[in-house]
Amino acid sequence: MKSSRSPFTRQRLLDAVTAIHDALSHIVTISFASRAFSKKEVLVFTFTEGVLEEYKENRAERTLLRRTIFNSGYLGHINDSVCRELERVGKYIFRSFLQEATNISHDIQKELQKLARFIYSHSLKKFGQALPANKQLLLAPKQASAYLSKIMYNEALEQMVKYAHQAESIKSLLERDHFHRNISEKALRRKVNDWEMDEHIEPILRKYHQADFIRHVLNDWCETWLISRVKTVTDEFRGEGKRKSTEDKQVAAEYMAHIRNDTYGQLDRLLTLLLQFGNHAVAPDVRNFPLTKKKETLQSYFAIQKERLDVLSISS
Repeated sequence: MKSSRSPFTRQRLLDAVTAIHDALSHIVTISFASRAFSKKEVLVFTFTEGVLEEYKENRAERTLLRRTIFNSGYLGHINDSVCRELERVGKYIFRSFLQEATNISHDIQKELQKLARFIYSHSLKKFGQALPANKQLLLAPKQASAYLSKIMYNEALEQMVKYAHQAESIKSLLERDHFHRNISEKALRRKVNDWEMDEHIEPILRKYHQADFIRHVLNDWCETWLISRVKTVTDEFRGEGKRKSTEDKQVAAEYMAHIRNDTYGQLDRLLTLLLQFGNHAVAPDVRNFPLTKKKETLQSYFAIQKERLDVLSISS
């Protein structure tokens, strides 16, 4: 006979089931069932469709995150709160790319998924390499995610330049009609018409559209990222609350200047690399045009934002 003092009473079990239902009824339901031969009652847990798969996927991502940082040279433990923030940044770039991938070819969708994975994983490695000198990030999950996000921005910007250059290189190849006609005629051993020429260059044209589309996606993502960072500065002065001090204004101005200078430095570095190692079959002005145009646009953008910040500072 069981002692009446046993903590494992049926009522306590019922209370536990009720508590789980109150908190997690959207995920799991629990019911009682009897075994035919043993006449013992068992609990049956029924999970909402997809929950277990999502859990397994999340655990796999958590393991991959920790392994990537470990392999980059940081041997310490990354707690779950920091992991969740880092994963949130990774999910953001995946979602952003997939939103752009609707109603396009399966090949481009796969390329964008691979690219999102590469940017996230490569950025995690750099994050891990930086951790020994920035261990305070492990005590501040939001700061850790902001640090990773900045690394991902730089990586996405670099990939944007690569795809823009790839698109320009393919475009210059497409424009060499005489070259393609010669290849087609040698392959078929006869003269070819324009329709046959178009058929010959179709795979190259698809490759161009893919590179140009991905360049567009990356460019939009980088612009959205940059605008959101600048917006945090101006929003501080637009919001209601205590009057901003001269020191607050100075901090905001310095932060804006830091974002601007850091962005220009990154663009100048990529322009130098493109000039040195880019496809020399493409003229330098054409090769550098996407980045040069981007820098001009950003210069105008930062000038406008500085004026707005100055006006807000005066009025606050």
